[in-house]
Amino acid sequence: MAMSLKRPQLEESVSAEKRHKIKRKKAPWWHSDIIYQVYPRSFCDSSGDGTGDLKGIASKADYLKELGVGTVWLSPIFSSPMADFGYDVSNFTAVEPLFGTMDDFDALRAALHDRGLRLVLDFVPNHSSDEHEWFVKSRRREEPYTDYYIWADPKGFDEAGQPIPPNNWLSVFRGSAWAWAEERQQFYFHQFLAKQPDLNFRNQRVREEMKNILKFWLDKGIDGFRIDAIKHLFEVADLSQDEPVAKDSAVEDSLDYGFLSHPFTVNQPETFEVVAEWRDVMDQYPEKLMMVEMWDGDIGEVMKYYGSDSVPLADFPFNFLLIDSFRSRSDLSGAALKDALDLWMDNMPEGKWPNWVLGNHDNGRVGSRFGEDLVDALNMLVLLLPGTPVTYYGEEIGMVDAPVSWEETQDPQGRHYGREKYLEHSRDPARTPMQWDNTAFAGFTRGNSTWLPVNKNYKTLNVQAQLRAEKSHLKVYKELALADLLQEDGLRTPWSPGKYSRYLEGYESYLLVINTSEEELEVDLHHHANMELPPMAEVVLRSVTDAAEATVPGSEVNLNEVKLVAGEGLLLRFAE
Repeated sequence: MAMSLKRPQLEESVSAEKRHKIKRKKAPWWHSDIIYQVYPRSFCDSSGDGTGDLKGIASKADYLKELGVGTVWLSPIFSSPMADFGYDVSNFTAVEPLFGTMDDFDALRAALHDRGLRLVLDFVPNHSSDEHEWFVKSRRREEPYTDYYIWADPKGFDEAGQPIPPNNWLSVFRGSAWAWAEERQQFYFHQFLAKQPDLNFRNQRVREEMKNILKFWLDKGIDGFRIDAIKHLFEVADLSQDEPVAKDSAVEDSLDYGFLSHPFTVNQPETFEVVAEWRDVMDQYPEKLMMVEMWDGDIGEVMKYYGSDSVPLADFPFNFLLIDSFRSRSDLSGAALKDALDLWMDNMPEGKWPNWVLGNHDNGRVGSRFGEDLVDALNMLVLLLPGTPVTYYGEEIGMVDAPVSWEETQDPQGRHYGREKYLEHSRDPARTPMQWDNTAFAGFTRGNSTWLPVNKNYKTLNVQAQLRAEKSHLKVYKELALADLLQEDGLRTPWSPGKYSRYLEGYESYLLVINTSEEELEVDLHHHANMELPPMAEVVLRSVTDAAEATVPGSEVNLNEVKLVAGEGLLLRFAE
């Protein structure tokens, strides 16, 4: 696969003199920032209790600045019983004591802002914890909280006298999406765990509560939100309707979420009304980012969350195509990558901004899914594509999934499936502690245990070792992340089928070549590339796996015979 970063040619219809008079609107900051996702439990533990915290993150502010990222996105830090590690919120305007205090949060925000970095929070509006004050009062039918959640009478009783749920809707985490509340003598709806009851967004009070929560954190000086599970926000009002069995599904377990299709519980039209309300709140503050998590196989549904010029919604929905389309190395090829990139860019509304995500806390790490030899190449790809790159903590050093036994498993999704199937569903292997150095527990904690086991490869795979090494994944990442090439306001991002290009007027052109195969290749780029190329080019950057003299950075290579080791990314530069 080849991707070019090209200098534009002046269009004949617009003179150079006229171009100099055009005043370009300054792009928002997320057009040039790299977003770095921190899973707070796993980044750095300052207290010694084995769990990461806000002070630990603040202690690594210099590392984040020197890495070249511009924005730090935190997975949930709100008060929570931790049934789903923070995605079950018991107080939306308080910091979970496990992570620290509000003073610790303020100190972290200040530490990042002092270094020119921005801070984005996860916002989890679809549901709360069943320990939230709202739910406790709703279960008792205390006003005004009676209808803050989705309640329904049983549709009958079985032979044993047990209440039967109102419909067949399923939880994402398997089993019925309805739980019985003895105190209220009704079922409540939960798209995730039973300890995560869904809020009722048909209730105007709930909508106002959520807007006030957004304002609370914006007033605290954060720079934006990533909004979780947005497609689950509404369900149809008529709760008597069963969802149909999914067509062409390989799922045989009738309690598995994938057994049904979900026309009544996701992407309801009212969702967009609420997102528009949140957009209005965000726009009361200067330059605040709103990203939404929108995981859906229908690209058309995903694109709706951009909104339109008249009704803007999210700045961008998260792009999961590089995750969904590529679960293992066998899925990966130049043609398949091209198809995935084109699918987003060809469907994105005009004037909107793309983003690229290789991994996150819900999926296996890049090195484990595709092979450690491809880490550099894929990091190069997302950092050079037009749009905002999102990096999951540890991907810059090529962390891989850690073995986690059943006894060590913490993830409720994994435990929900039991000992026999937990390995297929647990997300713990990609959530293990950040590997800082080769001391005990990889320098993550000064305590004597960690909430998840540290990967046993930490003695050789860690930040300190890669900073000291002559070449490393970390150095490849930093070289691109800190490059002026990615930061210039004049960056242009044209796109057409088969052409992957970013360019700057007056700058040299760059070509990224990736060998997705497991074999060494020699390629004639003049034959394979879909663009005109000069005879020779200079090597700018290469994967750490390439030790050939011919491709040392600064060397000239003949584009008729470029040698690539398995999984290599090679960045070339040439003048037009």
